[in-house]
Amino acid sequence: MDFIKGFDLSSLAEVERCGGRFFDKGQPGDVFTILKHYGGNFVRLRLWNDPYDETGQDYGAGVCDLPTVLYLARRAKNAGMRWLLDLHFSDFWADPGKQTVPKAWRDLDEDGLAEAVYQYTRDVLTACRTAGTPPDMVQVGNELSNGLLWPSGKVPNWDTIHRYVSAGVKAVRELDAHCPV
Repeated sequence: MDFIKGFDLSSLAEVERCGGRFFDKGQPGDVFTILKHYGGNFVRLRLWNDPYDETGQDYGAGVCDLPTVLYLARRAKNAGMRWLLDLHFSDFWADPGKQTVPKAWRDLDEDGLAEAVYQYTRDVLTACRTAGTPPDMVQVGNELSNGLLWPSGKVPNWDTIHRYVSAGVKAVRELDAHCPV
């Protein structure tokens, strides 16, 4: 694999909806084209499971649902760039300070959560493939230094953390044995 010069464009659709524009030397242009021109070759796109509340309102911060990710992945591919899928396994931000279980998974035990990670990963990758935009790399979880899917997958529950991450990696490997994870 070549040296990766990448950018996180997960919030791009919202930036553009809000009127954001991009320029190169004063000339308006497509951000993917501009970044590609300057050597960009990879785009990172985060995916939240269900970034909407019970009334259908999004949580903000650049809605990162599957349709948005597929739209941005298509734009990246059309610009000749590769893309990394960043699975948060949460309905909103997942980072070292919070790793919230998605609403749909709240009542699951450890076995159920491991199966949910596996099936969700598989379903998302299948949707990407069906859309003609399979990811070129997959990040199973986001900023996992303190675990994922808390409280069961929180440090120091290393065996559970390993189980959840391994479930995601297994799904990736089954669909594309050569995809970097």
